[in-house]
Amino acid sequence: MKLKNIPNILSVIRIILVFVFVVVFFALESPIWALIIFLTAGATDVVDGYLARRFNWITNLGKILDPLADKLMQCTALVCLCIKHLVPIWFALIFFAKELATLITGLLVIKRRSVVVVSKWYGKAAVCLFYLAIFVSIVFRKFLAETPVVAIIMFAVVAVFALIAFAGYVKHYSKLKKEEVDRGTLRKVIK
Repeated sequence: MKLKNIPNILSVIRIILVFVFVVVFFALESPIWALIIFLTAGATDVVDGYLARRFNWITNLGKILDPLADKLMQCTALVCLCIKHLVPIWFALIFFAKELATLITGLLVIKRRSVVVVSKWYGKAAVCLFYLAIFVSIVFRKFLAETPVVAIIMFAVVAVFALIAFAGYVKHYSKLKKEEVDRGTLRKVIK
């Protein structure tokens, strides 16, 4: 095994953990074990990203596997929590719409520039808040059920950060598109 493949192996493990999460979440009475799996997947994401950047173990496969594993786990956890009424459906709809729009924007950037968009600080902050909200939803589910206003405020904050992250990616895409147009105009002037 080449060391360069460790981040990809961690991404594959995260994809496998998605299925383990679903089985454990619905099979066990207490979702705490599912939470541990969810947090383990989040930790492997941090480790594989660190290793890839630190040792330049970035591969084309990893550029696909890493975000795929992240989004699969996040969306799966959200669906499971919605089914158990631990997360409000309006938040799930906002999250899925944001993820779909981010995916489309990312694909447009890749198509135009042949690069993969990397996470910015606001995207990382939104993901951290998302993980925290899932953690709170599972650990304090009885409290949140008794005081739904707290859950509404918590998920509203996460939704705002997710939308800020999306706006940042749209701004980044617009900047790339403008640079491309400017270069095209410059080429025409030179010719």
